[in-house]
Amino acid sequence: MDISQSIIYRTLNLNSALLETGRVLRGITVENADYSSVEAVGYTEKRAGADGMHASDVYLGPRAVDLSGHIYAPTLAEYFDYLHVLRAVFSPTSAYAESPGDRGFLPLTFTQPTTDEASFPGGVIPLYMNLRPRANVRFNISRDRQNDKAVRPVATPWAVQLIAKDPRVYVSPGQVKDLAGGPHPSTNGEAINRGDYETPLNIQLVKNTAPTTDQTFRLTGLNGIDMTIKIKAGLPATIYRWFGDDRVLMTEDVSGGVGTSPLVLRMDLVTFATKNRRPSVPASINPPIRPFSSAYTFSSTTALDANSRMFWSEAFA
Repeated sequence: MDISQSIIYRTLNLNSALLETGRVLRGITVENADYSSVEAVGYTEKRAGADGMHASDVYLGPRAVDLSGHIYAPTLAEYFDYLHVLRAVFSPTSAYAESPGDRGFLPLTFTQPTTDEASFPGGVIPLYMNLRPRANVRFNISRDRQNDKAVRPVATPWAVQLIAKDPRVYVSPGQVKDLAGGPHPSTNGEAINRGDYETPLNIQLVKNTAPTTDQTFRLTGLNGIDMTIKIKAGLPATIYRWFGDDRVLMTEDVSGGVGTSPLVLRMDLVTFATKNRRPSVPASINPPIRPFSSAYTFSSTTALDANSRMFWSEAFA
C-alpha cells in the first residue's frame, strides 16, 4: 500500500490532508498501514498414546488490517467535524447497513507501485480489500494537542482495526469473459491472473426464455476442473449463478425482474467429472511469461442471453 497516495473507504479519502497557504495543514492522513496478518488455519493435535501429531489441511484465515494516522485542522471545531466523519465511516453497524448483502465488507481501495510495467502499464497496481471495521475508530484527545482559543492548529492521532472476509488483495477492476450468444461449440480461452494467489471463478448464465429440453454449459481446464451446469427445461426466465467463493450454484427467477425473487440453492444442477470441485484461476509466483494465464475450454448447447459471463478478480496473497 502506497500511503503517499489516495486510500479510499466508503468514498472517504483517508489520505487527503493538504498544506494550505500559511503552512496550515488540513485534513486526514494515514501514517501507518499493517495488513500483513493472515493466519493459517489447520489443527495440529497430538496423538493420544502414540508419537507425532494429527494434522489437517491448511487454509488461510481472514486478513487483519490496522490503519493509523492523524487529523489536522486549524481550529478545534473543524477537528471535531473531521473526527465525526471518520467515526461515521468506520462504524461497523453503518458499514453493514450500507451493504447487508456483503455483510458490511466494503472495498478499501489503494495503489501500489511496481516495476512490472508489462503487466501493469504505468507501473501502478490498483488494489482493494473487502473490509469491515472490528470496532469504532480509536482516537486520543490530549490537552497539549488542542487549544480552546484556536490560536494554534490541532493534530490528533486516530487508529482503526478492520478485518477482511478473505485473505486476498484484489486487483481492480476484475476480469470478465462475455458468454452471451451461442449456442457455443467447444471454445478455447485464456484466463489472466497477474497476482500471485489463485482466485475463485464466478459464473452467471442468463436465460430469458425457458428451453424446451434440458441444456448444458460445460467448463474444463484452469486448475483441472471439469464442471457442467444443467439449464433446466420449463423454468421461467432464470439466472444461474455459480458463487466461486462459496462453491454453490443458485438460481434466481427473474420473470418479474431481477431481485424480485429469492435465490434458490440448486446443487442438483451442477456436476463435476473430476475430484476437483473448486473452479479457480491459478497464479504463479515465478511464471515463465507475463501476464500469467491459464487455458480453459467452454461450450453451451443453448444460446445465452445478455449479461451471461464468467468473471474473477486477480489476487495477491
